[in-house]
Amino acid sequence: MATVFITNIPAPYREQVHEITSEKLDGNYHVIYCSSIEKNRKWKFEFGNYTKTFLTCKVINFRGRTIYLASDIRRVLNTVNPEVVIIGGFSLPMIIAYVWAIFKNRKVISFSDANMESEKNLNVIHKLVRKFFYGKSHAFIGASQKTLKLFRRYGARKEQLFQSHLCANNVMYSGVSEAYRDRDFDIILCGQMIKGKMFDFSLDVISLLQKTHANIKIKLLGSGPLQSQIIKRLEQMQVSYDYPGFVEQNLLPQHYATAKIFFFPSTRDAWGVVANEACAAGTPVFTCPVVGAADELVLDGHNGYILEANAQTWADNANRLLENAELWENLSANAIRSVTPYTYYNAALGIIDASRYVRGIDEN
Repeated sequence: MATVFITNIPAPYREQVHEITSEKLDGNYHVIYCSSIEKNRKWKFEFGNYTKTFLTCKVINFRGRTIYLASDIRRVLNTVNPEVVIIGGFSLPMIIAYVWAIFKNRKVISFSDANMESEKNLNVIHKLVRKFFYGKSHAFIGASQKTLKLFRRYGARKEQLFQSHLCANNVMYSGVSEAYRDRDFDIILCGQMIKGKMFDFSLDVISLLQKTHANIKIKLLGSGPLQSQIIKRLEQMQVSYDYPGFVEQNLLPQHYATAKIFFFPSTRDAWGVVANEACAAGTPVFTCPVVGAADELVLDGHNGYILEANAQTWADNANRLLENAELWENLSANAIRSVTPYTYYNAALGIIDASRYVRGIDEN
């Protein structure tokens, strides 16, 4: 009987993970998606070679979020009839999957990339739902150590915890890193152009940096509702910038490798694969403590800086790094070394090991 993994949509940084997992589980692996894409995503990529099903699902978009409602999840589960059910969230189809697995006496694994910071504003009902279904889970897969800490808070035991980190395609970035002197841009900004990604804050920092680096050059990647506002402000600041727009995955390495520093502030980011991408290109990362990758992939003073969102503090640290090529070269080399273990294979092992663990649980 198969292991199924239920999640929202395919993502370019998970396709090879699913391929490897399927291969290691002898093909007895099936991914169920609520949808093929969400409104706020512009990804274009080839699906991996593994068994997958897309639900027929009613969807509403509310305040930038995609909410999944009625679906055929029960019919799909009855057809696949899995032994192990990995569930990656608490949308209605996933709650139904939890209930199905519990009543069918199947092994339940809860997957999440959340952490205590990202879930601190959950209401009582949301917390009770998690407490109930986590209490029925046989194992837990987290994207970060912070997620595993969250699971422990809900009562998970050490032996039930497995990690399947989020990662970029390190192979695609191999050899792209450039030396300090060969990087034409000082700062790169990359991500969804939404309020939570704090582009305004990054521009505040850049404005301060202009005082010491009058000819500062910015690389801007991404798209989103704040795009025109960000471009307008860059124009008002009279800063030199390059904006190729939304860039496909295979072109990202060459862009990251043109900049000396990646600014990655965020109000709440469960992980931030952009940090993996920057590190793989040898670009030091500036980020905030609330970001999931902080203190795990991004290490303060080692391959970047973890700083509270104070523009002057960011500017001071960025200025010091931009003016010290030797320090930059050290951080750049550390970034590449730090991201090396974050591979698709290692990410797949977390899913594989969790699946094998629950299959070996003594029912008594």
